[in-house]
Order: sequence, then structure tokens, then C-alpha cells
Amino acid sequence: MSLYASFDHYRTPLGPDGTPYASYEALRDEAQAADEPIGWSEAYGGLWVVTGWAESEAIQRNITDFSNSAVTFPQYATPSGKPFFLSGQDEPDHAKYRRMVQAPFTRPRSMKMLGQLRDIARMLVDDAIGQDRFDAVKVVDRMPGYAFCAIVGLSMDHEAHYRRFVGAMVEGANDPEGAAPTIAEMGQYWLDLIRERRARPAGGLLDEIINAEYDGERLSEEELVEFCTVLLLGGFDNTLRFLGNVFYRLAWDRELRRRLVARPELIPAAVDEFLRLDAPAATFRLVRNEVTVGKVTMKPGDIAGLIHPICNRDPRQFEYPDAFLIGRKTNRYMTFGTGTHHCLGAFLAHAEAVAMVEQFLARIPDFSLDPDRPARCVVGQVGGMVEVPVRVGSAG
Repeated sequence: MSLYASFDHYRTPLGPDGTPYASYEALRDEAQAADEPIGWSEAYGGLWVVTGWAESEAIQRNITDFSNSAVTFPQYATPSGKPFFLSGQDEPDHAKYRRMVQAPFTRPRSMKMLGQLRDIARMLVDDAIGQDRFDAVKVVDRMPGYAFCAIVGLSMDHEAHYRRFVGAMVEGANDPEGAAPTIAEMGQYWLDLIRERRARPAGGLLDEIINAEYDGERLSEEELVEFCTVLLLGGFDNTLRFLGNVFYRLAWDRELRRRLVARPELIPAAVDEFLRLDAPAATFRLVRNEVTVGKVTMKPGDIAGLIHPICNRDPRQFEYPDAFLIGRKTNRYMTFGTGTHHCLGAFLAHAEAVAMVEQFLARIPDFSLDPDRPARCVVGQVGGMVEVPVRVGSAG
């Protein structure tokens, strides 16, 4: 039986190293040998699993035959019950709303935040200084929440709320009734905050978005609640899992770590390669019209799953796809998507990772995986390392 038939992004087998990478590479190798970059899985009533880079790009750029309304599959819970704002919207709504909110997310604006992100990273690393053993994920896992607070213009005391809200959205894919109270609380939290900021602006991204206009139109309260929801999920869950993956690799790849310690100017390029090889997320599309991609014909109502960690290992696109190579001449990874739905927060996520790696390696340059406590990984629409116990010292 083909590995496609049993593929389930929530139940991907973990290999001896505790990661799903061996499973990803095995499916990729089977697909390449059979020249079948798209295959059918029986999971969740059936879906197309896309492992090819070119096929993923073709689907993402075809906004006529594919809808973003199924961007999460099974669907995450949201306060409104609707598809996610921006990421789950199709044209022309997507283009309209993106124009209203995109100004704060440019590369120059993200680079201006690097100093603030470095301050947050230093504060987090301070908690680990002097310890012989610690969980690297616990050191870095507040970065997305604190960065979100800084970007939006809120006290860092709000970070604990965000952790609960994101957890409820993710769990809502499998247990909507259990997640419902927290989802409702999140909706009211955003609504109260939006109304407070309209009455008393305090600076930050939220104020900018509240006042953003397109053709004289501003976002309604409901639209602002939906925007805050998707901004939180994208900026928190994806970045948290990604950072866990980054520090897992740094803990076992001694030569890479030493190279970045010796030459920190390579860290931004290294983050691009982390984003290719250690991508945390998949994304999904709903087929609107009968369409042929590669060798398969998809029918209306079908689901296409774009499995980024596999697409980013396609040897047709990347030379030595399983190797970590800093400064690849062509590194068009799919981690942030492509086309009109390229992730709005891509530059911010990159800047957060640069700041965290930079400050961690500057203060704790020598560490390795703790042999007495295994690292732990979860899989799903967004997967990654949730525990990376390390020990500090020359053993690394």
C-alpha cells in the first residue's frame, strides 16, 4: 500500500529521533520514485496530499479553482465560526482586507522591530543563565507571545491569555464543544480591547489596524475580532513550534551551532534554511472546480493538503534537499506560502527567529541534547518540538 493512503498530518509516525522527518522523507522518496507528487489519503474522509513543490505552487497560485475557505483541515474553531480572516478568505474580499492591514507588516517595519525583539530575547535567555540543564523550548516559548504584545501594543501580562486562546482554537478542530467556552471568551476579550482602544488609543499595531482605511472604509468590530484571532494564531502557534524545531536542531548539530556562534552574521541566512527544513505547518485548499494538477484530477468539494515540510524537501527544486545549507542560491521554501496568500507576518516571524537565535547563542554558545531526558515532538496542522531538554557545557 502506498504511504499516501495512510498519510494523516495529525498521526504522522515519529522516527527514532522523535521527529516526523523520516516519515516525510520516506513519502517524498516514494512519490519521487513513482513520479506521483500528489496522492490520495483516506484520512478524514479522503484528501489529496501534495508533496511536490511545483504542484504546491500551482495550487496556491490558482485562486480560480481552489478556495482558501478550508485553510485549516479539520477546521479550527473561531469566535464567528467562519473561515479565518485573510488566510481563509478568497478574492475579492482577501485583496480588499489585505490592503487595509498590510502596512505594518513590511520588511522595513519588521527590521525596525529587531532591537525590541532582541531585548525580549535577552530577557528570556536570562532565565536560563547559570543552569546546567533546562528545556530550551521553555526558554524560547514566550517569545511569540511577548513579541505579539509588543507588536500589538499590550502589556506582556496578556501573554498567558493568548496561550489559552491558541490552545482552544487548535483543540477546537477535534473537540469544538470543549473549546467553545474559551473561544467565546477570546471573542469577548478582543471586542472589549477594540472598544477600549477606540476610546483611548495607546499606540501599536492594533491602533493602526483600527484606524486603517480602504476607499474610505474601516474594519467593523466583527472584522477586527476576526483579524486579531488570525493574527494571534499565525504569530503565536506557528512561530512557537518553529522556534522549538530550531533549537532542537541547534542542540544536536554541533558544527552548525559553532559556525553560527563564530559568524553571527550568518544567522539571518541560517533562519531561511531553518524555515525550509524545519517548517512547522501544512495548509489546505478546497477544490471549487474540476481541475487537473500534475497527473491527478480533483473534483469540486475535494480537499488538497499542501504539506510544506515535504514540499520543502523536493529534489526537483532543492539541490541536496535533506542537507542544511546556509546561503542557498535558490531557497524559495513554501513555509510562508506563495502567491496572493503569502503569509502577512512572514517578515516578523523571520525577525523573531533571528533575534532569538542571535541572543541565545551569544549568551549560551555551548549546549547539547540532554541524554537523560528525550526531546518531545507533536504533529498536526502545526507541528514541532514541544520539549527540548539540553545540558550546557563542553559536551555539546
